[in-house]
Amino acid sequence: MNATMTAFVPANDDGHDLLDNWIRPICARLGVRLAVALPGADQTTALAAQRASTFVLWDCSVEGPEDVYAAFNARAKLDPGSIVVSRTPLPRNVLTRACHAPVHGDTLGNAELGEWLERRLRRVLGTVRTPPSRLPEPREHYWMFDNPADYFLSFHGERRREAGEWRAAFEKAHSVTVRMVPPREYSYPAEVVTRQQMWEGVARLMYEIIATGRAIVHPAPDHFSSFWTVSELLATLWLLPRGSTPPMITSAYVARPSGGIRKLEHLTARSVLGVPLLGDAHADRFARLINTSDPITTAPLTRRSPEGGRGAVTGTVKQVGQHDPEPAASRFWDEMRVPCPVCAPRGRAAAKVDWDRHMDLSWEERGVDHYGYFTARREDLGTGGVRCPGCRTHLRLVNDHGVRTLWTPLPEGEAERDRPVVRCDPVWQVLPDGPGGAGPLSVRRDADAVLDLQDMEAGAGTRWVSAHSSV
Repeated sequence: MNATMTAFVPANDDGHDLLDNWIRPICARLGVRLAVALPGADQTTALAAQRASTFVLWDCSVEGPEDVYAAFNARAKLDPGSIVVSRTPLPRNVLTRACHAPVHGDTLGNAELGEWLERRLRRVLGTVRTPPSRLPEPREHYWMFDNPADYFLSFHGERRREAGEWRAAFEKAHSVTVRMVPPREYSYPAEVVTRQQMWEGVARLMYEIIATGRAIVHPAPDHFSSFWTVSELLATLWLLPRGSTPPMITSAYVARPSGGIRKLEHLTARSVLGVPLLGDAHADRFARLINTSDPITTAPLTRRSPEGGRGAVTGTVKQVGQHDPEPAASRFWDEMRVPCPVCAPRGRAAAKVDWDRHMDLSWEERGVDHYGYFTARREDLGTGGVRCPGCRTHLRLVNDHGVRTLWTPLPEGEAERDRPVVRCDPVWQVLPDGPGGAGPLSVRRDADAVLDLQDMEAGAGTRWVSAHSSV
C-alpha cells in the first residue's frame, strides 16, 4: 500500500514540535509519504488533500490564533481517512471516528499524541509489529470507536458510587467490561447550557450506546427526574426494534440489586420500568433533534434548510435531513438554559415520564421546564447571578472552568470573512446563594455519552431516521 498523508498543523511551537519530532519520523518509519499544508491553508486546500491523500491528519489544538479551522470542513469529521489529534479539548461539535484529544479541563502532550498516532496508523496499515508504548494510557481515557466496552451503563450521577460497586461486581462475575461515563466527561455539575448542547450530549451518549451494542439501566430513586438518564432511556428505546425498524443495538437490560441482569422487553413494557410507551411521533421527534445536534455532522451553519444557500456543509445537511424550524433556529444554539436546583424534580415516578415535555423546545413562554431549566440571556450570565422565574430564587453563577469552544464555519457569501471560526463561550455553573457559596450544586448531570456511525466507513453521514419518518 503506497500510503500518503497530508498534515494540517498550527503554525506555533507545539504544532512544529508535533510535526518535526513525531509526524515526520512516524511517516518515515511506516513508509507513508508526507505532505504538509502551508500555514493559512483554506478549505480548497483541504478538499484537494482529502481527494488525493490516504490520510489527512488534523492537529486541531486551539492554543491561540494559529489554528487549522479555516481549512477544517465537515468532510474532516466524516471521511474514514481523517485523523484528528489535539493537545486541547476539541470544539464540542467536532467528533470523528479516529480521534485522540483530552476531555474538557485536561490537556495532552505531543508524546501522547505521537504514540497514539503511530499505533493508529500501524493498525490501519496492517503493520504486524507495534512498538510498545512508552507512556501509560490515561486512566479514564476511552474512545468509543476504537475501544468499546461490552456494555453501556446508564446511572444517576448521585448514585455513582453504588453504580460503580455494581459494575465492579458484574465485570468480575461475567468477565466483561462496562462503560460508566466519568464525571465531567461531557459537562460539569449544574452547568448552564444551550438546548443544542443538551441534545448534543444525548447524541454523544447515543453513540456510546451503539458502540457497545448493549445497554444496562441501573435505576435509582431519581433516575426519572434527570434529563440525562431519561434521555439515555429514550435513546435506548429508539435503538431497539420498534415495529418494522431493525435494531441498532443487540439488547438492553435492567440491573437488579442481586447483581444479575434481566432482559428488558424492548424497554417499553410497563412491567419492567413502568415508563410510557414510545410512540411513532415521539420517535420521529427524537430523530429530528438528534440530527440537528449530532457532533459528527452538524455545525451552526446547518441552521439553514437544505434548499437555502450553498454553504460549506450543504452536502452534510442534505445527508442528515429531518431539520425542523425549531432546532434549526439560532435560539436553539444560542439561548442559555439555567438549571434551578429548587425547581428540579425529585423522586419522579417512571409513569410520570412525559416524552412530549421531554422533547419540547418552547418552554421560554412557560418559565421552568420539566427538569427545572429556564432560559437566560447570554449577556446576563456575566452579571454573576440570575433569578429563577419559577421559584424566584436568586442563583449565583461562576466561571471556574474557562471556555468551551464551538466550530462555526464560514458559509459562502458571509460578509465577515475574517472572523474566527472557533467561538469561545464561558463555562457557567450555578452555585448556591449565600456567604461564600458552598460549591457547585449537584444538579442531575449524571451519565454522559452517545451513538455509532452507520456508513462511516463509506464516508457518509449518519441519518437518524425513524420507522415512520417522512424524510
